[in-house]
Amino acid sequence: MIWWSHLSALGGLNVTALLALAIAAWLVGARCWRLALAWCLLFGAAILIAAASQVAFLGWGIGVRSLGFTGFSGHATRAAAVFPVALFLLLDRQGRRRVERRKEGRADGQPERRKEGWQRAAVLAGAILAAAVAVARVKVHAHTPSEAIAGCLLGLGAAGLFIVRCRAARDWTPQPLLLGLLAATVLLPRADPMNSHQWLTAAALKLSGSDRVWLRDDWQPARNAYVPPCAPYRRRFDLLCT
Repeated sequence: MIWWSHLSALGGLNVTALLALAIAAWLVGARCWRLALAWCLLFGAAILIAAASQVAFLGWGIGVRSLGFTGFSGHATRAAAVFPVALFLLLDRQGRRRVERRKEGRADGQPERRKEGWQRAAVLAGAILAAAVAVARVKVHAHTPSEAIAGCLLGLGAAGLFIVRCRAARDWTPQPLLLGLLAATVLLPRADPMNSHQWLTAAALKLSGSDRVWLRDDWQPARNAYVPPCAPYRRRFDLLCT
């Protein structure tokens, strides 16, 4: 269980948000404005869809009961969106050089195909890591299989669209710093992760005007009003723990 908990934590905001910001910042630093905008829009859309689906269930009970689906897994969505893209960019530092060679009429031949093979393998490794995070979310009883799978597919869809956009553009020059950021966010000690579920719960209660959240086990509103899981002196707005 400890192993699954650590793997699950890789999809937390304190890991994936930092990587997403690193990707955007480095694209901006490389003056790839359109790619940076595309990444922000795709990643933001995936997060928004996942969050909205969870708020819809917590506030109004919208979901698919037969599948045990109460919303896309946020951890799985973020991991699937970030890791394949980060690894893709790490192995595509030669993008601009390829463009220059093609303009000059030179072919790369076997070395070029070998590099692209490694790049595809890296993207696959990122997708496998994201799938492992999705499995971990099920193992720690945070989500049902349908929620984890749906979240993983949503994130992979965002990553795939961005990678296709990148391959069409071929105008970026990511630097090795991204590798350091990737290693730091995954390997170095991390602060306590933000409890995003509490924020989603607070949003659902405010938007629905109710004081009770819907529960997956009963598929109906809780019998009692929602109480944040912390001491009274740590509560803010009667909904959040600080």
